Amino acid sequence: MQFEFIKMHGTGNDFIMIDNRDLHFPTLDDTLIRYLCRFHTGIGADGLILLENSVSADFRMRYYNSDGFESDMCVNGSRCTCFFAKILGIIKTRFTFEAGDGVHFGGISGKNQVRVEVKLKRDVENRTFPVDFKLPKSISFINFLNTGVPHLVLACGDIDNLPLEELGKTLRFHSYYAPEGTNVNFVSYESSVEPFSLKVRTYERGVDAETLSCGSGVTASAISFRDKYMPGAVEIPVQTCGGRVIVSFKEDEEKIFLDGPVRVVFEGTYIDEEDIL
Repeated sequence: MQFEFIKMHGTGNDFIMIDNRDLHFPTLDDTLIRYLCRFHTGIGADGLILLENSVSADFRMRYYNSDGFESDMCVNGSRCTCFFAKILGIIKTRFTFEAGDGVHFGGISGKNQVRVEVKLKRDVENRTFPVDFKLPKSISFINFLNTGVPHLVLACGDIDNLPLEELGKTLRFHSYYAPEGTNVNFVSYESSVEPFSLKVRTYERGVDAETLSCGSGVTASAISFRDKYMPGAVEIPVQTCGGRVIVSFKEDEEKIFLDGPVRVVFEGTYIDEEDIL
């Protein structure tokens, strides 16, 4: 087996991009997906994305976490997919795309800037936070919501010095959020930088580690802090470990968008070792 790919990232959240409009990629081979996403021995990425044809939008995005399993949505991944579609000549500056959670609007807002619509889904079970779990004093529960995938949002004081891996892993796999688990976002309010600015670090489900940025997590955090502390805010800048993005609101929470930079890192050809030997 042999195929072409492009490696891209959106504020440090990195992906293997494959044009699968001819459906050549073996989507059921989760072992291959894990291998490709593995650093050191594979290409290395937080996830793998297939761009496919769609009957309801300009193109379809299928997202796989680095654990090999498909997920409904990855917002940073969708921003990279939109730019990939532009490279392939599928779209120009305004378009629609299909993901596992439905059809979204998108736009190329600058040379390397991509803006995508994020869908907010309220948790049907009205879950909040497990009563048996005790958080450190400097961390507090803010919200649990779904922005394409489930997200737990926590406020914290010293965001740069917290046991993120330990807390994130424990909460990600907590039975309260079973069976699908949850992403875990730690958020601080950066009032000294600019008004309504947040800093977010995310322990990402499926990667099961902290990623440099998580688009759906950033959006979930902005929605949650806006509801609690910033009612009526139209734009909320968010700083992640991988860069700065902006969450914007139109018609209150009826239209929510994430805008940020994307980059092409390199392109290459995957050749199965059986084709070489």
